[in-house]
Amino acid sequence: MKEIRSVLIVTREYKCSRGPKVGGTGVFYKNLCTELVKRGISVHVFLISKYAFDVEEDGVKIHSIKDIFKANPLLELLRSFTGKIKAFEQIHFKTYLSEKKIISEKINAWIKKNDLHFDIAETHDFDGLALSIPENIPYVIRCHGSWSVLEKYFGYKKVHKGRIFCEKEAFKQAENIIAISKYNETINKSLFDIKNPRLIYNGIDEKFYKPEPSAEIIPQSVFYLGNVSFEKGAETLISNFIELKKNYPEASLHFIGNPNHYPAYIAENIQDSRTRDSVHFYGNKTGSEIVQLISKAEVVCFPSKGENFSLSLLEVMAMQKPVVCSAIDSFKEIIEEPVNGMIAEEGNFHEKISLIFEDEELRNRLALNARKLVEAKFGIDKMVDETIGYYREII
Repeated sequence: MKEIRSVLIVTREYKCSRGPKVGGTGVFYKNLCTELVKRGISVHVFLISKYAFDVEEDGVKIHSIKDIFKANPLLELLRSFTGKIKAFEQIHFKTYLSEKKIISEKINAWIKKNDLHFDIAETHDFDGLALSIPENIPYVIRCHGSWSVLEKYFGYKKVHKGRIFCEKEAFKQAENIIAISKYNETINKSLFDIKNPRLIYNGIDEKFYKPEPSAEIIPQSVFYLGNVSFEKGAETLISNFIELKKNYPEASLHFIGNPNHYPAYIAENIQDSRTRDSVHFYGNKTGSEIVQLISKAEVVCFPSKGENFSLSLLEVMAMQKPVVCSAIDSFKEIIEEPVNGMIAEEGNFHEKISLIFEDEELRNRLALNARKLVEAKFGIDKMVDETIGYYREII
């Protein structure tokens, strides 16, 4: 079987010092690329971002171009105008396809200028970016969560029609697809009629995300990790916290992640000053800062209304913390109640949190088994081994 020597990642998200803040996909590709380099594989990232730059970090060479629509005001005007009028829908779609063609031309020019060769390329499912990968490079699409999925299954509104069109076109042409969970596989098969995707669970660095034995736990503290949003269940957790405070007046709620409008939401919707003062927002934090903060948690909640898969959940479980998750399929794929975590319906998070507060034996069992599960099934080494194996099969 042929060895993998050089990999191209084409993405709109990559966590690096020169780029904007990113979500889970950007963190994932940072982790994957860094691990591939450690194994002696040359990795280049072609990034479509807010900024144009070239940088090398952790042995990964990153070439970033400015977003095509943002760099071309006339094209952006055409995209926006045609997207609002049904009669111009086909022109709208062609505008998005022209964007993919421009990206492809830029990738080809960059490859030629730098005399590069790639054994394989990988990209994400959202935006149909696979349409931009040069024809002579075999590639794989990893299903992190397309706009099509977010709109149909997770209730996202006002998704650009051109994005959904390109995603469907990309999957029509794709031969090699990675699903990141069984749930993710099921919904993508249903939506795009894809055949034989390879299931490779996302993995996290359990050597970095590990228990801090000397950490001082904040008694009756409830933590939340992720973008603070309606879709991620912020309002669900806030309403349950208000109920929790009735029986646990010393309880506190801690949000780690972009707070968006929720500090104002708390001020407007919680009348009791003691409850209001018990809610804390830390904003976005680095990995090391997240470890320090989560180490202080008594319980961590994931009340999301929809997820393909959650790296944040795995990170917290690796830190040996008891978790309470919403009853969505992707979480139930990981959590077995009451073995390694708890599952809550939207209105009873406070009840599951109370059980953990009250029962030390339950709390310890959930925490220990959470760590064991990540070590056995969701470590980054396992994910990278399976990814390289699939790359070899493809080429």
